[in-house]
Amino acid sequence: MTEIIYPTLDLFLYDLRNGAGDTHEEMEKNREVFLKKLPESVRPILFQFDSDFEAEYVELLVKPKHKRFVSNEEPYPVEGYYYPVRLGDTYGLLVDCSVNNQTDPQPAECFAALKADIEQKRLNNQVATIGQTWMISGQVPNADNYSIENLAKACYQALMPGLSWEQDLEDKGQFLGANIFELSRYRVKISESTTSATSIQDIQENLHVIIILYPHEDAARKGAKFYYDWIRLFYYRHKILWCYGQSRLLKQSLRKYLAIIQNSIKFYRKGNKRELNLKQISYQLELVQETLNPYSIELTYLDFQIHAIDINLGNYKKRLETIAKKAGADSELEFMQEFSALAENKYLLQITKDSDNLKLGLSLIDSAINTLRSRVEVDEAERDSIFQNAVAILGVGFGAITLFGDLPPEGVDDAVTHIVGNSLHVPEPWVQPTTTFVYNLGITILAGALTWLVIRFWPRSR
Repeated sequence: MTEIIYPTLDLFLYDLRNGAGDTHEEMEKNREVFLKKLPESVRPILFQFDSDFEAEYVELLVKPKHKRFVSNEEPYPVEGYYYPVRLGDTYGLLVDCSVNNQTDPQPAECFAALKADIEQKRLNNQVATIGQTWMISGQVPNADNYSIENLAKACYQALMPGLSWEQDLEDKGQFLGANIFELSRYRVKISESTTSATSIQDIQENLHVIIILYPHEDAARKGAKFYYDWIRLFYYRHKILWCYGQSRLLKQSLRKYLAIIQNSIKFYRKGNKRELNLKQISYQLELVQETLNPYSIELTYLDFQIHAIDINLGNYKKRLETIAKKAGADSELEFMQEFSALAENKYLLQITKDSDNLKLGLSLIDSAINTLRSRVEVDEAERDSIFQNAVAILGVGFGAITLFGDLPPEGVDDAVTHIVGNSLHVPEPWVQPTTTFVYNLGITILAGALTWLVIRFWPRSR
């Protein structure tokens, strides 16, 4: 038999309020995303108590703090409520939906209808931006005659058709005398071509389901008092996984920046350094320098994820201890600490190692910048030296004209006149100016040549 009394489905959903460095406009966009998940009647007043810079837990609706709903549609008339809160930099929303019949057993398949009601009617098909947890609960009729695990399996398959109970079951325990099961599947699904993500669903697959099957009504009533603890516990869990997903996206982006640096270094090393011109090297230098700023920023964001996971991991452990203490001796929730070990030994450790390794990339960038900059400075110095030498040669040449060009030595004038006048047949009136020009040109060339020889060979002789 797979029937359950007063079947209830709760969705604990989390949306980002503000990320590190978000502007006021970006926060308003995040609010709009969250608003779409709630009824229009509460939207104008939803954020009237959301003004504190830092707030650990704020109920966004007061007097009453729940927004209730009722639907009498067949085959399962439902009742439930919305409960929105602020949790630090995140908005949390609990949507509770139950079959409106607290006495007659209902088939496990009813959870498919409850899920559709929440997703389509209550949330307008909006999805979480950080993560969400489904909680199935209800009372087992004649518990002694039931296979509790078979009932839990039937409820899960109704909620998540096509998924494997055996594959997704993490563990089970006791809660207020009830049987509690935890199912999850998580994987990062960032492809090589991913450059940005519009939603958490683009980065990771994150499924989390809790099933609590109470032995009697009294236990179920006690369990209803723990919703305020569950909404915190699941928040810490999803924030850890969200941060880990963000870290994978940052790591991919940082590796692409490193590829740009390595390509520039290979270009410089493989090329014939004598053939590489100043323009090519300057372009590579500019390319490397442009990657330094975003690389440093994203590396800082990666470290933010480490600190965020560390904080939320500590809060997860504390909240789970609080729940276990409040639940008392007839509860066994140690199995939920396995997520703490996973977060600490896998997610946190992985990001820390990635951060340490990628920080070495800053040294690579500095080395590339220094190498390319040195080559640019050498080339510019050589160009300046050539220009200065040319100016010096011309200056000496023209200076020689000033000193010796006015009166050609005796005999030079006659020789030049003979060559220009007789050999080249230059008319008599033009012979004298031409003689002076040729003489001055000769002085310029001779003085410039001597200056070039001195510039060229003097440093070597020292």
